[in-house]
Amino acid sequence: MNEQLRQLLQCVQKTAGEFADTASDAAYGVRGKAWELASVAKLNIRAAENKADTGRALREVGEMIYATHTGTPTDSDVLLEKLQEIDRLREEAEAIQAEIGRLKGQEAENRCPTCGAPTRAEDAFCRECGGKLSKGDQ
Repeated sequence: MNEQLRQLLQCVQKTAGEFADTASDAAYGVRGKAWELASVAKLNIRAAENKADTGRALREVGEMIYATHTGTPTDSDVLLEKLQEIDRLREEAEAIQAEIGRLKGQEAENRCPTCGAPTRAEDAFCRECGGKLSKGDQ
C-alpha cells in the first residue's frame, strides 16, 4: 500500500509539473499577444492622427488653389512645401500600415495604405476610408 501511495504521489507531482509548464507557456503567449495588441493600437492612433493631418494639408492646398483661381495668387514655394508635406504624410501612412501588418503577421499587400483595410484587386478606392489605391495596394 505504501508503494502504491508513493507511485500515486509521483504521478500527481509529474502531472502538476506538466500543468505548470503548460500554464507558463500559455502566460507567455498571452503576454506576447497583449504586447502585439497594444502596439497595434498605438499604431492605429498614429494612423488616425496621420489621416487627420493629411486631410488638413489637403484642405489647405485646396484653399490655396482656389485663392489663386479667384485672383489671390498663392506663393508657389508655400504650395510646394504643402505638397511635399502631403507626400511625407502618405509615405508615413504606408510605413505605419506596413508595421501594423508585420505585427499582425500579415502582408501589407492588398491593404489600404491610409487605413489598413483589406482591398480587392478591382478596387480603385478603399471601401473603408475612400483613399485612392495605387496598383501595388490591390
